[in-house]
Amino acid sequence: MNSLLEIVSVDVGYGYVKAISSNGKQVLFPSVVGSGRDRGIVHFLENKTDEMDLSEIHIKVNGKHYYVGDMAIKNSLDGSRVFERERYNHEYSNILMNVAIHLITDPSTKEVILFTGLPLDYYRTQHKEFKERLLEDSPTIEWISGKYKGKRRIQIKDVGVFPQGMSAVWATLMNHDGKTFRKDLLQEGNQIGIIDIGFRTTDICVVEMKDGGGFTPLIPFSETIDQGVVNLYENIKIAYQNRTGGSDLSENKINRILKQKAINYKGKKVNLSKEVDESYRAVVNSIIDRINKLWKEEADTFDYIFVVGGGGTLFYDYLQSNFDNRLMSIVSSQFANAVGYYRIGKILYSDILENAGLQKAR
Repeated sequence: MNSLLEIVSVDVGYGYVKAISSNGKQVLFPSVVGSGRDRGIVHFLENKTDEMDLSEIHIKVNGKHYYVGDMAIKNSLDGSRVFERERYNHEYSNILMNVAIHLITDPSTKEVILFTGLPLDYYRTQHKEFKERLLEDSPTIEWISGKYKGKRRIQIKDVGVFPQGMSAVWATLMNHDGKTFRKDLLQEGNQIGIIDIGFRTTDICVVEMKDGGGFTPLIPFSETIDQGVVNLYENIKIAYQNRTGGSDLSENKINRILKQKAINYKGKKVNLSKEVDESYRAVVNSIIDRINKLWKEEADTFDYIFVVGGGGTLFYDYLQSNFDNRLMSIVSSQFANAVGYYRIGKILYSDILENAGLQKAR
């Protein structure tokens, strides 16, 4: 394998960045970027230059300090996610993509072939511009902490952009080893539904299996819904405000409430179990209402329905009763699209990968 060139697959979600590489590495961190500052305690981390510390991602780009992921959530006053529809043009999206590539590639890597994607509805109108943006000169990143020390630049040599949801199908069709197909799914005529719940959007799609293992998307049953984990966060925030007289709540504390169903407020424990349950059900009801309008009675005859994505794991139990307990999940569900991009890319870009000596990679 050419050590100067790797295949990488990166899913820059609204909630988390998921990335995998042909060298076997993978990474997951929150899609949050914020302003950073020069820290006098950086020298304390100097002995960790060969280790990855996702809680301490601190970089400089064009002379400006940035915190990324958990570091931004906890230490940036302006830490934020990119919710714009054409988010690929945003400075922070470019930072997230390139930080992910740096984190999963070997130190000797100079170039990558990148596979990535967009939400289903956005893909139709944005994939060409997104690819062009990615092929522009990659930034030089100066790592203060998080993995490396010093400056590094990795150029994106070629890009494959694929639709989310549809790409996740490939994560369901193969076993967790990524090498053997699940024969139970491949029967010609099988119709497979995918509910891919992300942080801001939910991609709904259905495919029909063809003879030989391919599949055809059933477009009338596929779309992007503007519902996801962010709606759950908003519901929790409102519930907390109602119980505390309007006090605000950080994302870090929202995650704590979701895990513990309670939080201390002015020295007293506030039990929010009921509010958490109601918040989950409200989001699930919104998603189910849209799916019922989209799929109607057709869903009764689908052979398989998979729930994937980080939100899929969160809402799985709440969704089951709406589908007669037929829903299925997969290993590493949060990485479904990243895995799908990788597997589709290796098929569609086989000639390019073979010329680069990468076709046998992972």
